[in-house]
Amino acid sequence: MTPLLKLSSVKRSYGAIHALKGVDFEILPGEVMGLVGENGAGKSTLVKVISGFDNGFTGDYELNGAPVRFSHPGKAEQAGIAIAQQELSLIPTMSVAENIFMAGHNVPTFANKQSLIKKSRPYLEEVGLEAIDPSVGVDRLSVGEQHLVEVARLIAHDPQVLILDEPTAALGESDSIRILNMVKRLSERGKSIIYVSHRMDEIFKITDRITVLRDGESQEPRAASTLDVNSLVELMLGFELGNMFPEREPLGETASLMNIRDLWPDGLLESVNFDVHPGEILGLAGQLGSGSGEILAAIAGARKTRSGALEYGGESFLPKNPKQAIDKGIAYCSEDRKHDGLFLGRPIRENVSAPSLGSISKMGVMSHKAEASLATDIAEKFTVDVNRLGQDAGVLSGGNQQKVALGKWLSINPKIILVNEPTRGVDVGARAEIYQKLRALAADGAAIVIASTDIQEISNLPDRVITFYRGMQIGEIGLADMTAANILKQITDPFNETNL
Repeated sequence: MTPLLKLSSVKRSYGAIHALKGVDFEILPGEVMGLVGENGAGKSTLVKVISGFDNGFTGDYELNGAPVRFSHPGKAEQAGIAIAQQELSLIPTMSVAENIFMAGHNVPTFANKQSLIKKSRPYLEEVGLEAIDPSVGVDRLSVGEQHLVEVARLIAHDPQVLILDEPTAALGESDSIRILNMVKRLSERGKSIIYVSHRMDEIFKITDRITVLRDGESQEPRAASTLDVNSLVELMLGFELGNMFPEREPLGETASLMNIRDLWPDGLLESVNFDVHPGEILGLAGQLGSGSGEILAAIAGARKTRSGALEYGGESFLPKNPKQAIDKGIAYCSEDRKHDGLFLGRPIRENVSAPSLGSISKMGVMSHKAEASLATDIAEKFTVDVNRLGQDAGVLSGGNQQKVALGKWLSINPKIILVNEPTRGVDVGARAEIYQKLRALAADGAAIVIASTDIQEISNLPDRVITFYRGMQIGEIGLADMTAANILKQITDPFNETNL
């Protein structure tokens, strides 16, 4: 079969940085092509080239057998190439129907709300949103539904090729399933889909073939049926990774380090109670909006609470702000490292030392020598290149940014480390490193509490899991019973509603 889209020997450099060193890529009509690789492998650059955001490349680009080079994304869209990026481009205050026909060459010249609603329904049905009222505001939809509306907007332009860039990165399990079902439907209807994701389970569920980028170069595309997770990871890294998740051993009974009592953060339907033990990784499992992330933020003093207390260090208290938690040795990594986890425009060295300025200062004057020593020590422990400590944190790959966001807390010698979505947007190699570091910190006596919507992560990393559903604490699952099926049952259908 002749490829619908084909790139040959594509190269792209930004000064001394060679983002693409020689990439061959193709996709057939009606095919779902997975595009995978570590952070920094060139996936984003390749997607920009294909979608018209970057035309400064060298090499050949063919669409329907004819050479093309798009001067801007609008030209690519007119030629039938559409991209749904990680950051939504919807206008929250406008209705679903208005967003679908907000821009593009198929936008009607004259229309009223009723005609837009009628015209939008076929596109909503195509992405599985037939039950949604097109007249409602986009801000009233879940994040997953908003992603589907974004795709419906692109489908309204009748694209030949649809690029989905990490479409489920910020979604829970149920919304992710809706995205995957949509991809299957579109493929069956003849659309070609380039699916970019770090989630290995998704790649194998829906792709026909997989193209791997490694260090700016493409590997020969492989049929998904001929690969497994280990062989795919080996293609991505260039070497065998081994087991991604550290081995877990049953932990002996120990006195709790912290007791959470009647904690009721804003956003939950009721208060929660659980204990945290030293040396363990405790998982808080739930879909997006379940409340697990809000609980971590409340313990860290970063979210308002209606009531509750932390029994910790011989006293009962509740931090009113993050500083009070930090002073108690409680570290907190939020789910959005770019928003409140890092100073992206400041050097890595400053990011690493920020939580403990008092320890490297004397009479209010910071010692640059002490800062450099502290930053170097932490960077070495978290395998961050010490030669890059003077560079801005914003230039790092997602995996290295996450390692800095987590590693900086070593500067306060924390007893409790709270991590919301520990590997969101992180490639497989960095994931394995972060899992090993979290396990090592637990082995050194710290208590690690993670909240995650990644079912593979939450069922393979923690020693114990507490489940949440729609703002309620549901149950606890020990290591012996910790399977993805058991966790999914409690976080998606704890009251057996599907059998009613």
